[in-house]
Amino acid sequence: MEKGIENFAGVIIENKEGEVLLVKKHQHYAYAIPWCRIIPGKNLQECIIERVRDLTGISIHPVFLGPSEHIEENSHFISFDHVASVDTTEHRYARNDLDFLWIYPRDYHTVPLVPLTRGILERYCRRHSLEVD
Repeated sequence: MEKGIENFAGVIIENKEGEVLLVKKHQHYAYAIPWCRIIPGKNLQECIIERVRDLTGISIHPVFLGPSEHIEENSHFISFDHVASVDTTEHRYARNDLDFLWIYPRDYHTVPLVPLTRGILERYCRRHSLEVD
């Protein structure tokens, strides 16, 4: 059975140190930026705000960056990427079934990432002229 294109909205959350937040479930091998599946009839930014609050307890004001696409053998994803800044590096995370990791965007290749997040961070680094270590 063929799957259609799956649509997501993701957000790169930056802290005041210039790091970005990655999240993963304990049983998963790879990290991702916070994201939500797009629900027809629901505003993208409202979806992201609610999802980030559910995952992290952090309140954000996302700004749209643009779309990105990831195609594999049996999957096709489009992500409507956003960015948001937070004023602190300290948070009391809302969920204890998740691992949270702050990294500098240029270090994205040093941790296991889901492929879509890897592509988003690669484009983010190019857009901001960040050299990858």
